[in-house]
Amino acid sequence: MSKSRLILMFLMVAMYAVNVIAQEYTIKGKITDMYNQPLPAVMVSNQQNVLNYTDEHGNFSFESQRGINKIYIKYLGMQDSVVTVNVTNSDINLGNIRLKELGTILKEVSVNTTSMPYKSGIQGTNYYVNPLTMKRVQPISTEEMLKALPGVNVLSDMGISNRLNVSIRGSWNRRSEKILIMEDGAPISPAPYTAPGVYYNPISDRISGIEVLTGADLLRYGPNNMFGMINYNTPKPPQRPALKAKITGGQRGYFTGLMSYGGTWDRVGAQIEGVFKKFDGFTDNSSVQMINLNAKVYAQLADNQSLFFKVSGQFEDNQATLSSMTPYTFSIDPTKHPFDADRFTMHRYGMDIIHKYTPDDNSSFTSRIFASDFARDWWRQVSTVIKAADVRQYVGEEIFSEKYKYLEGRSFTDEDYVRVGKINSKGRESTTDSRWNFTVASFDETYEHTFKGDGWKNNIEVQAKLYKETYIDRVLAADSSRWARTGRFTTDLQYSLYSISGYLRNQFTYGNLDIIPIFRLENVHMFRTDNIANANNPNLTSDEGNDRANSYTIFQPGITLSYQKSNMKWFGSIYKGYIAPSKYYGFLVERDGVLVNPLSPEELSNIKPEVSINAELGVRGNIYKNIIGGQIAVYNNEISNFYLAGWNEFFDKLANIRLRGAELALNIDLMPNNHVHSLSIQPSVTLISSKVKSGELVDRHLFTQIKHTQATKQEMVDKANSNPGGYAFYVKNSEGKEELLDYPISVDQIGNVVKTVYKFGKGGIENGETPNTPKFSYSVNADYGYKKFNFGLTYNYVSNQFSEFANFVNESGDGGLGQVKAFSTIDANLNYDFNLSSVRCSFFVVGKNLTNQVVVGSRLNRGQSGIMPTGWRQINSGIILEF
Repeated sequence: MSKSRLILMFLMVAMYAVNVIAQEYTIKGKITDMYNQPLPAVMVSNQQNVLNYTDEHGNFSFESQRGINKIYIKYLGMQDSVVTVNVTNSDINLGNIRLKELGTILKEVSVNTTSMPYKSGIQGTNYYVNPLTMKRVQPISTEEMLKALPGVNVLSDMGISNRLNVSIRGSWNRRSEKILIMEDGAPISPAPYTAPGVYYNPISDRISGIEVLTGADLLRYGPNNMFGMINYNTPKPPQRPALKAKITGGQRGYFTGLMSYGGTWDRVGAQIEGVFKKFDGFTDNSSVQMINLNAKVYAQLADNQSLFFKVSGQFEDNQATLSSMTPYTFSIDPTKHPFDADRFTMHRYGMDIIHKYTPDDNSSFTSRIFASDFARDWWRQVSTVIKAADVRQYVGEEIFSEKYKYLEGRSFTDEDYVRVGKINSKGRESTTDSRWNFTVASFDETYEHTFKGDGWKNNIEVQAKLYKETYIDRVLAADSSRWARTGRFTTDLQYSLYSISGYLRNQFTYGNLDIIPIFRLENVHMFRTDNIANANNPNLTSDEGNDRANSYTIFQPGITLSYQKSNMKWFGSIYKGYIAPSKYYGFLVERDGVLVNPLSPEELSNIKPEVSINAELGVRGNIYKNIIGGQIAVYNNEISNFYLAGWNEFFDKLANIRLRGAELALNIDLMPNNHVHSLSIQPSVTLISSKVKSGELVDRHLFTQIKHTQATKQEMVDKANSNPGGYAFYVKNSEGKEELLDYPISVDQIGNVVKTVYKFGKGGIENGETPNTPKFSYSVNADYGYKKFNFGLTYNYVSNQFSEFANFVNESGDGGLGQVKAFSTIDANLNYDFNLSSVRCSFFVVGKNLTNQVVVGSRLNRGQSGIMPTGWRQINSGIILEF
């Protein structure tokens, strides 16, 4: 062989070797938590300091050359991990890499993007909306996400759910008063005990996930742990420092602008954020503007200490109202809302400080301080309902031409009504202001310790909590103009409440079996002062002259059992739930089983909480070959001491109520191993039945304020005459005293009734249902993805539901009574992710209620408001930029 040939062969071998050595191969994998749920935005780097971050599904990939490669994984709150891999001559798939939580991690900053409709780390039934779904759907409000979850029913309030009306498993919907709603584990109600109505709800654009919890572990939280809990997750500080901007625009003046900056530097994560939102509303005079500013810090102070600090402020200015529309107005033009002077303004400040200390690998101390300040002014024009034929004469030509021109030239029946501004004795319109101020503060300390043995583990958790809230309730009246913004005080009440509570929870694990008993004890002292009554009392000797007080102690036991077999977890729980007595009935007196107002200040209030025995059974997990996964649950809730029934509906003889049902939530992945296309379906189903087993409900407004039609009067007469043991009607006699009507009742008599009593139970109304409890509802979401495109379609259906305990089917003339008929909606979303140089971008278009179903959504406030319609078709689009 010639010398030149040898040199040529050597060069060819050398070039081949260089090629092989220089050839790049792909290393990819998926980062998950200890429950195998994906973690987004985890920092992944190699020994050449090439940085990468996991995507929304927890996936990462980068190019590497042959040889030994080290992969460094870092995520705030998790233990750092190093993976060593030998790259030979092919791509490497590392599969799932599970990160272990640091002992100092806080659940308030734990985020994952599991495709399952639940969180594996939570005991009992729970439902979860992950950050990826929130991003794709781009909800106008949080209620849009909640209504698709099993067991949850949402009532419309015409706005963007800044006054949320949600029930879980049959609870009373209005202002979500009987469920516990949290943000990052802290209550958002202005005063969870005395005034639990939700008048603050976070702007949906700043929410990264939503959890709905039921079962015995609710005893960790309290009060109002009878039905369930909603917990909003806000984003944790991102691992990658980034400036984020989001702009959304749409029909009816819809606009959202969000800007945030955050990141993680060494062991400290921080983020600041501002959101502005405005919307003209679905009806006239229903616009809203909202601003939220917040900041948070999560710091790993040392190997055994962490700190979380969050502050937020929300400000609202909107044309909120309680005066909605009548069936007649709704049928003519559902956008007509004449009350232009109604105005709701509010602010809410909140602060959370959480410190966790782990003295050793088996113990931890978690300290939490929470405080909030909430204030609102709600000016509402005084309204009344009159016959449509009388509107012009009643309001005068000027107001008629301005607000009711749509009535001109129409013919009316005697049952056509319209809601108008009330004209007082001075010939003027008038207004009132409901002015509320709240402060809440709490401190709790939680201790956990874990014991381990051969095949078993025992975790004990103990918490003690101190809590205080104050509430000032003032009402002003102005009779000179609907535009007045000051007036005379007609109500001036002051409430205060103190609570000491604690719980003991023990989780014993043996193999695949968990036994979790939990016990909660709470002592509550509540007080009320009537400042106007004090001011009018010449014999007052102190500023506590007519204070009312009530104290109670509640003990709540519960237990959860669960068993993991293969990919499925079977679980069940039973516990005692309770609803705290609010301002509406917390200062009443029970005499011989009947609730009454106290005869004198010296007579102590003795009303006790509403209580229940709640039981559930369920199973969840990977049902079939990683294609079908989900959760199925059944439950039965037996409620006693039930008092607060609805708007001006109260059980003077406390009721017993049974709620039972079944829930299903699935995720069906139709293309589990396809890396280009994805197709999944997420169905959820709710079945629920309700029964009022006993109790007497007194209704003084049914025939004194409601504008009945011939159909509603006849319906009540037919019900009563066919079941005289279930109804009692009282009229005023010549002396002005209440007198019981004799049976049979006629339609002519019913119009003179001043008090109606419904008697539930044996010998009375034996098939009475609770309001706003649809027997059947379901949601189906289909989601298709191709590379960076994603398209989603959602169908929601809600069956018929009664709107009050009388269970009227026919609709009253003012819209306050009547069955809410079944309705459905279709929503869609389209998303496209792309990069512009180093800027990560996401463009989206979303459509709500695409078929434009204009239907009755609720009758929240009975005759005071009438019909609250659902929102109709709304198209929004926008872009998200991350620098």
